[in-house]
Amino acid sequence: MKKINFYLFYLTNKYLIINFLIISIFIIFINLLELSRTITENNKSIFNFIYLSFLKYPSILNQITPFVTIISTTFLIRNLINNNEFVSMRNLGYSIFDIFKPISLAIFTMGLFFLFFLNPLSVFMEKKYDKRLDNKDNSLYSIKVTNSEMWIKNKIDIKNYSFINIKNINLRNMNANNIKILLISDESNKFIMAESGEFKNNNFLLNSVKFYDFTNENYINLDNYALKINFDKNNLVNSISKYKLVPFYNYLNHTKTLSKFNLYSSEIGLYYLSEIFKPIFSVILAFVILGFTSKFQRNENFFKVLFTAILVGFIIFLLKEVIAKLTVVLSLNFLISYLFVFLIPLFIGLYQINKIENE
Repeated sequence: MKKINFYLFYLTNKYLIINFLIISIFIIFINLLELSRTITENNKSIFNFIYLSFLKYPSILNQITPFVTIISTTFLIRNLINNNEFVSMRNLGYSIFDIFKPISLAIFTMGLFFLFFLNPLSVFMEKKYDKRLDNKDNSLYSIKVTNSEMWIKNKIDIKNYSFINIKNINLRNMNANNIKILLISDESNKFIMAESGEFKNNNFLLNSVKFYDFTNENYINLDNYALKINFDKNNLVNSISKYKLVPFYNYLNHTKTLSKFNLYSSEIGLYYLSEIFKPIFSVILAFVILGFTSKFQRNENFFKVLFTAILVGFIIFLLKEVIAKLTVVLSLNFLISYLFVFLIPLFIGLYQINKIENE
């Protein structure tokens, strides 16, 4: 019994690894075509294409997990049926649930590896990928957000730049409070404190300003002051709400940050929950595919089996996307939404396997 379980565990990992390699290479080729239209003429070198593809590879692996699970399970079960191994296991007293145990363990183990290792790696390399494609914008400003405050480095030109510290900001109406700004230039250094401010176009309009000029040792109070900036509302929102570029171990802290700046939504909660439970969801996905593919006979057309598996997987994926959209549009509780995403395929798989067992 142990040998059979180990054999199924080994075979599942083999099919997973092979399909991950084949499908990811195919997607990288498509990504190369997209890169050829994205990057500038000066950067179109073989080295740059290879480097960008390397940076994108972990993200691609992470994104294709559900599809690879579907294809790998289909090929695995079909192989067992073709070699009469599936029937032999059933004759030895193995139920479909018994056969699925080592398969599910292999898929779950792979899922944990992706969550704990590939998820942080893909985030790290995806950031480098974005920076490589958009060096100009990143040189003009950089934005860092913690749980308690926002730091912005704003570069006007080679000789003039500023550091902006904001304790409280509402990114929906672009109003900020408790603002401190350090202006640095070759001619003089200045320090600004303001009670409130508003981001408008490419200006930061400050109110109730205390203006310190360190060079001339001047101190004045101003009702209003306009600071030129090289970023706008979209830059700020994107910098803080790129929730897909957050490693799984920072999900909780980032959720608190988004809530502080009124940017947290059910869509983000659903995405984070989906990423954390992806290893279990992959197991359920394989469970459904097992329920549909194990009913086929040895002499049946493999493309029929493959088409059925892909169709079932696509329907589940479509269901997940529909529920995600409804969650956003109707402001549904993301926990309830994910429960539907989780339970519907599980019940479909149970129905199919119980049907086969009873037959």
